[in-house]
Amino acid sequence: MFLLLILFTQAHAQDAFSFAVVGDTQSNGTHSSINWDELPLIVEAANTHDPAFFIVAGDLVAGGYTVASTAIQWQDFIDATAPFVGTVLPIPGNHDVYGGLGTFAAWRDTFDWLPRDDSPEGEEGVSYYVDYGNTRFVMITSNTEELSMGMVSPEGMVWLDRVLSESEAFDHVYVTTHHPVTFSDENHLGGTLGDFWQTLVAYGVTGVFSGHWHRYQPSQPGAGGDSWETIIGTGGGWRGFSPIRPYQQIPGFLIVEIDGERAEATFYSDEDGDGEYDDVADTFTLSYPGETPRGLRARYTFDDGTAADSADLELGGAVHGTLVGGAEVVEAGASGMGLSLVEELDYLEAGNISDYVLAIKGDLTVSLWAQVAGVASETSYGGTLVCYATNDYYTEDEETNYSYWLSLRPDGVLVGFWEYGSGTNVYLESTESIDLVDEDWHHIAMVRDATAMTLSFFVDGEQLGEAVGFDQLPTGGGRGMLYLGQDTPSYVGDYDYPGSLDELCIYDMALDTDTIVALAGLGDCAEVIASEETDTGGPTDTGSSSGEGEGEGEGEGEGEGEGE
Repeated sequence: MFLLLILFTQAHAQDAFSFAVVGDTQSNGTHSSINWDELPLIVEAANTHDPAFFIVAGDLVAGGYTVASTAIQWQDFIDATAPFVGTVLPIPGNHDVYGGLGTFAAWRDTFDWLPRDDSPEGEEGVSYYVDYGNTRFVMITSNTEELSMGMVSPEGMVWLDRVLSESEAFDHVYVTTHHPVTFSDENHLGGTLGDFWQTLVAYGVTGVFSGHWHRYQPSQPGAGGDSWETIIGTGGGWRGFSPIRPYQQIPGFLIVEIDGERAEATFYSDEDGDGEYDDVADTFTLSYPGETPRGLRARYTFDDGTAADSADLELGGAVHGTLVGGAEVVEAGASGMGLSLVEELDYLEAGNISDYVLAIKGDLTVSLWAQVAGVASETSYGGTLVCYATNDYYTEDEETNYSYWLSLRPDGVLVGFWEYGSGTNVYLESTESIDLVDEDWHHIAMVRDATAMTLSFFVDGEQLGEAVGFDQLPTGGGRGMLYLGQDTPSYVGDYDYPGSLDELCIYDMALDTDTIVALAGLGDCAEVIASEETDTGGPTDTGSSSGEGEGEGEGEGEGEGEGE
């Protein structure tokens, strides 16, 4: 039924094909093993894309507390996925190993088509790899039979290093494991600074697929590379874990289309409720042929009377804003209409299924116009102009890190801030101050150069003091949202900015001084970068670092939690 040898013989040289990825096909509580209401429909929809593989990132079934009962549930999974047109490549999740010792042997007996000739000792057919055309798929368990959740075995790490070291001939390498890396405090993969992620980025892995948290959340966590981590959502599991963002906690599947060096990912859901799982919820590019394009990621002009994001969708995510409190879009902006924030509970929040495109870890330019009425905060952070982060989780955790923050203190000092690891702070101040509390509009910019490892501040086209050095770029942050005029919701009122904002543009580039001057002249955010170089080593290079420098400053990002 699932004969890998036949598949390889027919298509061993293909460099243009697709594959499907799904996570957590277990029951949502209405069935005893799998979600019979959703999984068969997902398989049917996936077949319309003619994928070679159906990758399942663990938690195939709800699980039983004996090996025998779990094996019976696995048979339900096999029956539900039997109509799939290609080959099913699963790994176990924590629900699959509830039976304890003997689970891996039963797994091998049940999924007997999975490769076992080259696996870590004791994980034959559980951790394995498959080569297809220009792509290598590495499947590695983050569970043991003793329920050590979120941990790759020592034998698995040695095996992973060897397999990746032998993958240079492939254009794409994908790793699948059950537990996400960026849930650093809840799992035991060590976060992005741990051995598992650092091994992946050292070998330039294209992407990692994981499950466990029943939400859809792609991101590039950083820490030395451009590898993607895609928490793949759910193929049937329960979506009731708080805190809930409805646009993330939806059932569906990912289709990745390989075409030479390019890899495009599309997440399909059943948004219209017709049971066909043919609604495109999100798209992103995992890898490009040649250089990765850089440019404008978000743009808020307010000129249409709304907080719409008008950045081009080639790089942006249409992350439109919501006005909170008494925030208003008014006529008197720096250019056309602008955002008015008068009271301490006024701010803008922008988030959607594609908001990860704003979780920028490397080169960064934040450009905006501000009419400062005052700075209410007396803390060392001052009043928030813009930040990207979240704190809707019950502990400091890498996925909720601040990717950037720009604020103005009462003493006229500009502040840049971000986090790495499990919430370690990097706090940087401008070396000079400036009085901006007047009736005029002022252009403010912050430029993070990931190659030089410096942060620079600009006011009205002039650099404010010297560039400030740092040791560590941000990591994680894939769950963040964009905030204007406030910190994240748990801190509303603590770091408020009273005044007006306009023409916010965010780039994944370190713009040069001439371009900052053009922006300060109310130059068009898209047009002013048209002449910027895009070759490596130029001003748009997005180099990164995995140094061990310690940040300083106040702690941010406490929230409430969810479980799996």
